[in-house]
Amino acid sequence: MENRPLNNFSIASLIIANFIPFFGVIFLGWNLFAVLFFYWSENIVIGFYNVLKMYKVGKFYKAGVDKTQSSGGVLINLMAGSYILFFIFHYGTFTLIHGIFIFAMFGPPDISIFTIVVGIISLFISHGISYYENFINKEEYKKISPTYLFNQPYRRIIVMHMTIVLSGFAVIALKLPIISILLLIVLKTIIDLNSHKQEHKKFQGLSGDVTDMMSLAIQKSMGEKTKL
Repeated sequence: MENRPLNNFSIASLIIANFIPFFGVIFLGWNLFAVLFFYWSENIVIGFYNVLKMYKVGKFYKAGVDKTQSSGGVLINLMAGSYILFFIFHYGTFTLIHGIFIFAMFGPPDISIFTIVVGIISLFISHGISYYENFINKEEYKKISPTYLFNQPYRRIIVMHMTIVLSGFAVIALKLPIISILLLIVLKTIIDLNSHKQEHKKFQGLSGDVTDMMSLAIQKSMGEKTKL
């Protein structure tokens, strides 16, 4: 019962962050590019928090291995560091190419620095609340692997942004910019909310500690090397 207010707060912050473009279109004159740029910048925020998650999981794995007093902690550090560096390169390249596509297809850019700052800060706050509530407070880091974390952002982003980009073309084709953009914002919010719920629902019934399996695997590996 303690987590329910936090859960409601997390969902509320997600909805508020998603409706900032709604406010921008109505009161600040945001065009289609401004809205799509806002959604593209969310890729950066998601990537940032995913790096934090990977670091947290690696640290948790190492703590579990250290309890066994084996020398596998060094191996865990190397694996976690390699995963994080490769993710930054791979995901960064993906985000850059996606951004170039947005600029090329829906530019030229017409967006203020104020819009950029407000949008990114709101997204950092929204995803930060979710990170603390679900990943830290509900201890999802004890039930997840680095490999899953590496792939997790792509599953969400590809589906969501395919919908957004296709809707962007529909906005241009319909020639009803304000109404179409507002419908796009509502659609994206619904998809994002559903993805958020499904993503964290997976962990509700899980209670296993992944470090137990990791510790056994490393001990077995170290034992085989000793025999050799």
